Amino acid sequence: MLSNIRPLLVVVFIVSFLFGCATPTSAPTQPTAIPTQPAPTSTPGIPVEQVTIPVENASFPATVTGNGEIAVIIASTGEDTPSDWEPLVQALRTNEHLRIITFAYRDLVGTADKDMAAVLNYVRNAGITKIICIGAGVGSRFCTNLREEPDIIGMIFIATESLGIKSDFPKLFLTADADPFGMAGSTERVYNQSAEPKTFKSYAAGVHGPALFKADVGPEVLADISSFINEIVDGQ
Repeated sequence: MLSNIRPLLVVVFIVSFLFGCATPTSAPTQPTAIPTQPAPTSTPGIPVEQVTIPVENASFPATVTGNGEIAVIIASTGEDTPSDWEPLVQALRTNEHLRIITFAYRDLVGTADKDMAAVLNYVRNAGITKIICIGAGVGSRFCTNLREEPDIIGMIFIATESLGIKSDFPKLFLTADADPFGMAGSTERVYNQSAEPKTFKSYAAGVHGPALFKADVGPEVLADISSFINEIVDGQ
């Protein structure tokens, strides 16, 4: 009996010895964390600069949005303020080719023409040779006065009663069909008296000038102006 047990004990001893010498199983390796990617650098904003326009022995402030090679001069009605044009400035500022200038006349009756000429000179002194003029109400007359300037590559008239434009640059005429100052008819008349290329559009609204931007038709108006200017820029 004892002789049968001894071989069995030897086998048990050998197995135990081998098991004890075996390399212990290591704990499961945790997955390596993927490094977090840095947040993308935000695109620098369009520059906005407050400048001073010299004129005669005086000066007046203006705001320049963007630093493109094509200037957009905005001639207001005189009753509004540069802030009333902010929706349009915001719509146009994404075009990197544009440099948009807004300002207020020192005096609508006495100095407006000189102020407009001073803005034109400021733009030229900045080395810009391509200009789009946007005028509303009486401001459209100040744009009209620049119609023979060789730098002009386009004009937009909002609620105008100025003279017809015979120049061959693109022209856009816009009005509210129920303009409170009766400008719908005069705007269409100026359009009819102007040379091609030209476009006329009337909107279902009862507001005047840049108030169109904040009316229900505002998004449509802003889109029409942006498309018109972008087409001009693409053709340069």
